[in-house]
Amino acid sequence: MPTTRRELLQVAGAATAAVALKAKSASAVDKTDVIIIGAGLSGLKAGIELAEQGYKVRVLEANSRVGGRAFTADHFSTKPELGASQIGPDYARVLDMCQRLDVKLGPGSNINAPFAYYVGGRIIKKEEWKSAKENKTVGDERAVLPQALFSYYLKKHMPFKAAEDWLEPSAAQYDVAPAVWLKSKGVSDEALRLMDTEASLLTLMQEEARGMTIFGTGNDSTKDRFQQYAESSQHVVGGTSRLPETMAKKLGDAVQLNKIVAEISMTTKDITVRCLDGSTYTAALAISAIPFKPLNRVSFAQPLQGMQAEAVRMMPYATNTQVYFALKGAPYWEQDGFDASLWSDGPVTNLRQSINYDGTRTRAMAFVTGKKGDRIDQLPPKDRAAFVLAELERMRPSLKDKLEVVGVHSWPQYMFVEGCRHSYNPGQVSRWAIDMIKPHGRLHFAGEHTRRLDVGMESAMESGERAAIEVIERLQG
Repeated sequence: MPTTRRELLQVAGAATAAVALKAKSASAVDKTDVIIIGAGLSGLKAGIELAEQGYKVRVLEANSRVGGRAFTADHFSTKPELGASQIGPDYARVLDMCQRLDVKLGPGSNINAPFAYYVGGRIIKKEEWKSAKENKTVGDERAVLPQALFSYYLKKHMPFKAAEDWLEPSAAQYDVAPAVWLKSKGVSDEALRLMDTEASLLTLMQEEARGMTIFGTGNDSTKDRFQQYAESSQHVVGGTSRLPETMAKKLGDAVQLNKIVAEISMTTKDITVRCLDGSTYTAALAISAIPFKPLNRVSFAQPLQGMQAEAVRMMPYATNTQVYFALKGAPYWEQDGFDASLWSDGPVTNLRQSINYDGTRTRAMAFVTGKKGDRIDQLPPKDRAAFVLAELERMRPSLKDKLEVVGVHSWPQYMFVEGCRHSYNPGQVSRWAIDMIKPHGRLHFAGEHTRRLDVGMESAMESGERAAIEVIERLQG
């Protein structure tokens, strides 16, 4: 039966009404007390603290998942941690949150087999490193394993008595390239080459000083600080992502995903955040808890000023591209007699062979960092994995046919994060660190890049707590 003109008009009218309703919904303003941009650990921590004080919050997350760099790769068969994983014994805020939300923890984190070393074109056992002809370091350095060199010298010449000393005006003298300071301490050119670090010495000193509060001033020549953390740390049972997921669940529908913030504007009374999908949110105050790189893509009706604007525009973020493997066949380390992990002075920074929490050994991961990571990230992920695998097999023939690629991840290429972790180039700490976290009008700042004392996951929690306190005091004042 043919459709009548009246029926066509009714259908058209209904469609027009639906479009108008959708447009009205998209343009409706969501009013709340505090808007939080970003649902990583810092944003979620701030949201929980504010909600528990009775404030209405809205947490806007650009991605389709919460957690930011706390990211368990459930989509890879081996389910590795792509970012945050270690909960240190002094991570009071993280431990408290896990207890409050009944998030189960287990002992140890990032437990990997010891390294063998590929340096100067030959693979070397750790026991042979001190006397190996490929070891071109000098004097006492020869007894220090390559990955521990930087930590060894920092501890040996640490000027700080406490982690907060890095923000004192007198600390500005250390806001230099590490090589400048290390050379003044008699470090050899070969040791500098093996260290391969370009970040400001000052921020690296802060991190090392923080670690010394846990492990003391003893100088371990066999482990870097990450290895030292591993055995004394805890992990989230089932994956680190379970923590931010549980935090988001506590906040309920206050957390909204796929909300890409495009514009921020302010008046003397409120702040308005507009998203790409047309949704609009207004509050008395807001907290930006996203890294500075994606924040730099947001339009500000009242532009950031001075050192804060410079930091948001120019903050460096570390490159860390990763290739994950499942192990196949008989253990390769039993075949060639070397320790299962591999540290390299070549294009691939290292291969870490993971020891699972039940003692099984089924997976490994390769890391390419720094300038090497920048270059390899120019390859498509499939070619990147093929290159890393071929390079590993070249250095260590026993790896041939023993590694199956299960996933590739690059933090600089991950949407709305754009970097493994924040860094500072020489001169930037003393230039930015104080001013960049001050409120910009009605916008406050959180995120691990705004840390004052802590490191890792705890620094994200620290910053979220600080921003929440700032906002509460302002709302109450």
